[in-house]
Amino acid sequence: MSLKKTLLAAATILSLGATTANAMPVGEMSPQIMYPHDPCVAGGPTAADNAAAARLNNVLTGKLRNAMTGYRVSCARIVLDTVRDSGLGQRAEVIAITTTIVESLLENINEELDHDSLGLFQQRAHYGTRAQRLNPVWSTNAFLDEMLRTHPDGEWRTDPIGDVCQKTQRSAHPDRYAKEVADAQRIVAELSSEPIPKTVSIYGALADGRLTYSTINSANGNRTKTLVSSDNLGFTPKAMATLNFNTVLVTSPAGVLHRVDIITNNNSLHFNPPVAINGGWTHSMLTYDGYGHLYGIAGSTLMSYVVSRPKPSDVHIGQRAVIDTGFTMRTLTATGDDWLLGVTTTGVLRSYRINADNTWAGATLGEKWAGIDEVVSPGGGLYYGKTREGGLYWYVDRNPYDLNGSDLVGHSNDPVDASGWTQILLSAQPFNTA
Repeated sequence: MSLKKTLLAAATILSLGATTANAMPVGEMSPQIMYPHDPCVAGGPTAADNAAAARLNNVLTGKLRNAMTGYRVSCARIVLDTVRDSGLGQRAEVIAITTTIVESLLENINEELDHDSLGLFQQRAHYGTRAQRLNPVWSTNAFLDEMLRTHPDGEWRTDPIGDVCQKTQRSAHPDRYAKEVADAQRIVAELSSEPIPKTVSIYGALADGRLTYSTINSANGNRTKTLVSSDNLGFTPKAMATLNFNTVLVTSPAGVLHRVDIITNNNSLHFNPPVAINGGWTHSMLTYDGYGHLYGIAGSTLMSYVVSRPKPSDVHIGQRAVIDTGFTMRTLTATGDDWLLGVTTTGVLRSYRINADNTWAGATLGEKWAGIDEVVSPGGGLYYGKTREGGLYWYVDRNPYDLNGSDLVGHSNDPVDASGWTQILLSAQPFNTA
């Protein structure tokens, strides 16, 4: 049958009301066709939804490429609002949006096109009544409940997002979810209504082994505090990654990974003696993405690890995977869940998405970063770059997940500090850790 006849036949089926016998899974359907659906929000899409759809159509690359509509944005918006109300954080938002892209093309489908499935998550009859499954708030909460039930030990926080979606949904097509994760992250970034947390926390290391702790107002780039420890690590650290507010990882020149437990960073900075975790850590760079994933570069080889505890021992850092070689970087930081940012040895700012199968995609965000020796990010599209002269400058990336630098704004005339940052290493605490 020709494509034209196929589309006409599909339209005829939909106009008559599709049945299980002649329907196909929604994941196989065309995103260019709107299927029978209920509104997701009262009053329908807004002008802001339509504008967001236009922007997303410039960056989406998966099933919804050039197919985002104000209606689909309105559905994504109610899903995200519901996840935020649950308090599960941004990773759960990305998981939920990934699932709805695959299951319903972000439409609140009101016909049983695939067996007895309905709604944004294509939940079957055993989930609840028809009215419940077509209620975006109810169905999103039901999805989250199932996600937590199928991941009783909290693996959803660290397992690849595509795997989390599959374990929750138990689809006959498990490979579909991972392909849409990047677009889900772009949608979450575009529709994020949460204000960036006010305080950015940055740990640093001095050449003599002392640590520093600085805070920055994220809204205006003003440094609000810097503390220098009297405690000493006992060595000059080679690489550094902040896991959370009171836990930092550092490596020694001998290649031993240590955990540093911060006692206080309120009015003074004190920490316990470093706890040796393991040897063999010859990495020149380390960074933690805040979602259970530690990344490091040794030579030019990029590697990843899973960190399963807030204060890990040797058994809590594992699942080492080699991403690729050829990462000749001067500095590396994480900007979100499996997203990295770095400056190459030739002064190019690069953004990288690391996929669940350890493949990656990268893009150049800027060419003139030769003066930046260190870059750190707490997430939220905020980047801080330290110059070799000791200045710290701040940047805002409107969509940190679009592999595009056209929306990256610098504040060269309003630095955090024009000088004074003498640390040999810097590491920002990810926003979503405590």
